[in-house]
Amino acid sequence: MNDATLTERCYSMKKYATVYWLIPAEPKRELFCELIRILAKQFDAPRFEPHLTLFVAAEDRQVPKQILEQIDPSPIQLRLREISFSSKFTKTLFVRFKPNDALKKLIVHLRRASKGRGKFVRDPHVSLLYKKIPTAVKKELVAAIRLPFNEVVFDSIKAVRCHLPVRDRADGSCQKISSLVGAVHRTAWAIAINRPCL
Repeated sequence: MNDATLTERCYSMKKYATVYWLIPAEPKRELFCELIRILAKQFDAPRFEPHLTLFVAAEDRQVPKQILEQIDPSPIQLRLREISFSSKFTKTLFVRFKPNDALKKLIVHLRRASKGRGKFVRDPHVSLLYKKIPTAVKKELVAAIRLPFNEVVFDSIKAVRCHLPVRDRADGSCQKISSLVGAVHRTAWAIAINRPCL
C-alpha cells in the first residue's frame, strides 16, 4: 500500500463526535456573526456560527436531545479576557473568556447527563477565524480588533455532529442535531432551531 492510499484511507475513517456549543445571546451574537463574516470574506475562510465549545462526546452516547433536556436553563455571563491567536486551525483568531463557576457547573452537568468521559474545553473561547495565515497577520488582527463590550451572555446550547479533528476547511462543517434555547421569562429551555448566521 503506497502513502497516498494510506492517507486516503485515514481520511475516509475520520471520527465523528457530538460537540456541545454555548451560543451568545443577541445583540452580541449578531456582532460576532458580522465579525466572522467580514474576516471570512477578507481571508477567503469558512463562515460558521459563533460558539463556545463546551464538551465533546463520543457519537455513540445518549441522544443529544435527551441530554439537553436535563440541563439547567440559566443563561451564563462570561467576562472577556483577551483577543488572541494560535497555530491551531480552529483557533486562528479568537476571543478568550474567563471561566467561572456557572460555566464549570454546566460542563459538569453535560458530562454527567451524557454518561461519558468526553473532552471538555479548558480554554473557553469564541473563534473568529478558521484559516492558516502568517503569524504577523494574526498579530495585526489582534491589535486592530476592539470589541465594544467586556462581558457576553450565552443563552442557548446546541449539539452538533462534527468530523474530528478539524484541521482544514473541508473538516470544518458541522451539522446541528438539537438545541436548547433559554428565554428570560421561561423556567425551562425548549428544543428549538436557532437562526444560523451564514
